[in-house]
Amino acid sequence: MYTTFTAASPGHVDQRRVTNAQKKRNTQNEQDSNHTTASPSVVTKPKRSQVARACEWCRLNRIKCDNDRPCHNCQSRGGECSNSGKTEVHSLPTANKEIEKLKGRVKDLEEELKTRNNATLLPTPPPFSTISPTTRLDPMEEHGGKQRLWEGVWTTGSEAHQTQFSGPSSSSFFLTRLSSHIGLTLDLSHLEDHIQPNTASNVFASPTSSRKNDSEEYQITSEDHMVCEDLSKGQEEYFLGLFWQSYYCTTPIIDEAEFTEHYKSLWVTSSGATRKPSPLVDIILALCMQHGMAFIPRNDPTQAFKADVDSDDSTIAGREFYRRCQMLLSSKLETPSITTLQCHIFSAIYLRDASYLNMAHNTLAMAIRTAHTIGLHLESPDSFTRAQKETRRRLWWMVYVLESKACMALGRPWSAQISQVNCNLPSDDREIAQLSSPSFASSIEDVTWLSYHVHCIRLVLAARAVQAAFESKCAQVLSASNEKSFYGNPKNLETLAGFLSQSLQCVRNWVEKVPERLKTKRRAGGEPFSTDRSALELDLVAPLWLQRQRLLLELLYHNLIMNLYRPFICFSNSPGSSTPLADGNSISCLNHAIASTNIILQILKETDILNGWHEAYQFQWNATLSMVGFIFAKPICHSTPTARKTIDSAIAVFDIFRNNFAVAASATHVTRDLAAKADAFIDCFRTGSYPSQQQPRIPLPASNNLNSNNVGLPSGEDLPRMDLDDPHVWSPNLLSGTMGAGFPIDSFSGFEWSFPEGNSINPETWPQLTTE
Repeated sequence: MYTTFTAASPGHVDQRRVTNAQKKRNTQNEQDSNHTTASPSVVTKPKRSQVARACEWCRLNRIKCDNDRPCHNCQSRGGECSNSGKTEVHSLPTANKEIEKLKGRVKDLEEELKTRNNATLLPTPPPFSTISPTTRLDPMEEHGGKQRLWEGVWTTGSEAHQTQFSGPSSSSFFLTRLSSHIGLTLDLSHLEDHIQPNTASNVFASPTSSRKNDSEEYQITSEDHMVCEDLSKGQEEYFLGLFWQSYYCTTPIIDEAEFTEHYKSLWVTSSGATRKPSPLVDIILALCMQHGMAFIPRNDPTQAFKADVDSDDSTIAGREFYRRCQMLLSSKLETPSITTLQCHIFSAIYLRDASYLNMAHNTLAMAIRTAHTIGLHLESPDSFTRAQKETRRRLWWMVYVLESKACMALGRPWSAQISQVNCNLPSDDREIAQLSSPSFASSIEDVTWLSYHVHCIRLVLAARAVQAAFESKCAQVLSASNEKSFYGNPKNLETLAGFLSQSLQCVRNWVEKVPERLKTKRRAGGEPFSTDRSALELDLVAPLWLQRQRLLLELLYHNLIMNLYRPFICFSNSPGSSTPLADGNSISCLNHAIASTNIILQILKETDILNGWHEAYQFQWNATLSMVGFIFAKPICHSTPTARKTIDSAIAVFDIFRNNFAVAASATHVTRDLAAKADAFIDCFRTGSYPSQQQPRIPLPASNNLNSNNVGLPSGEDLPRMDLDDPHVWSPNLLSGTMGAGFPIDSFSGFEWSFPEGNSINPETWPQLTTE
């Protein structure tokens, strides 16, 4: 191993020696200079301040950093500093310590919040001496007892001496205002007797009684205790076959396998040619007979146009089985079961379609109490199987939805409070759909036969929340202004119109979450659940139950929204006032009525999906009321010609339905007569022959001969002028017998009110609205 040493040249060595000597002399001179100027004490060089970690920019440029965040250098240059704390990086142990620290803090805060909530829920009562006499004497003050609520109307039922209350959300409230307005503007009296179709509830005291409503005294006859004529097994199975393709898919509250087994056992254990009685089988048969008998055309030429309801009408078909079901249930009132609740639900639907709305509402009240008794409003115990839990959930939410729609339709208080419910919404996955009904298994993606039920629940919950909020806002506004109605106050009208439009955002959110497979597609790029009036693109390959579910879901949506907007169809306005928000809401109401009419007419012309479907008729009558009301409230408006044209489409719908049940024939006559009066009302503005007052008084031209329905509206004496939107001007007899007026609600799916005049503003297109 060799090592090479490089020897410096003598010149280089001498040069280094000179340089070192020069450095020593310079250092000595500096020290001497310092000694002459400094104090005698020794001064040491201050220690350089250090930072835990220099920022990235300072380290890259090798300059001094500091502990500021951001550092001074980065502040001076105006750049981003890595020591700002935004991108601080910890080691894993440090991060774990920080996580544990935060968890402990969260736990402490949760305990603190829990303590505060308990203190709020269970406040310590003050000493008796500190309670003022006023607090003890006014327990309703904190519960809204002194709020000025929006009052409804008292109408007479089928019996003249009986009055019934209908709230502002009811169709009776809107019909009362509409009939008052038409009577005053067209110089008519006794209009209330002719503005609604004839129904079974207007003729018979109950669906099981042959007693007329106009009889003075109730007498029990043998007909009132009608004997149920049993059907053969083949006949019963025929009607039950209708159930699986109709109500079973829209009211999924029974298990197909369990019901089939139960039905077979009734024949096995019976003696003779009849089965053992069963309340559940009886009410389902009654419902199917009511639905199935509507398929039979009224071929007799004298019957096709007959508007009188008789005992053979399809709306009360199956009434013997309905009556036997009620008799069997009477022995189970003290010990109700799941079967008892199922019978109550189907009974309410039967009564609703038969036009007995008060009876249906009372039956639903019993259903709610039965559900409470067996604990369906609570989540089921773990001892139940998943299939049993899901059945109980569907039962509870079905009765909750039906009762909610009934209360909204009649304007009456809720029986079930959502705050007292912790039952989860039912599931609609493939597993539970297969368990509930194997015959309805489908390869369709995203939806099952149970999906319709789940989305109906969500829709009604959203609509109920909107109405509850709107009613609360109405009470707040009316209390602040000390008024009984907001129609005479444009400011209040606009405040409520804006509030409603904002509240409806939750329903719009519901639309966005509806699966595409539950929507009926549109032609020419139209959108489902919209008011663009595009034609339907029917999927005739899809199962019949799915096609019907799609249509009923969209029709329910349009009716709910239409009825929420209907308060803003106003028949009087303040001179010189401008109410663009309220006017836009009334036009939105019309748009949804037109959408419903277009859908029903196309379906009836092109398919058989809605043939004999009583609920479809109810949807159409409800939409017709809105269109007629809009024309009389806004005779001069860009939307009025379309409304008048669509009324002709509604008449075409009734013409199709009248082949199946008498109430549709009556609705045809009533709508034609109202259309003629609307034409006369509009014509007075065209000719300028009306007085200067707000409500023109027009002599009505001679109407067509409608003696078959007795709906010709006679000319009467001049009526005194009044504020048509003041409920106190209406007598209880003004709208006699309207509780079942042609099913003026969409099978309990509606809620209706009233508001003002029109322009082109559509609040559905506004992203933001101001309520003040």
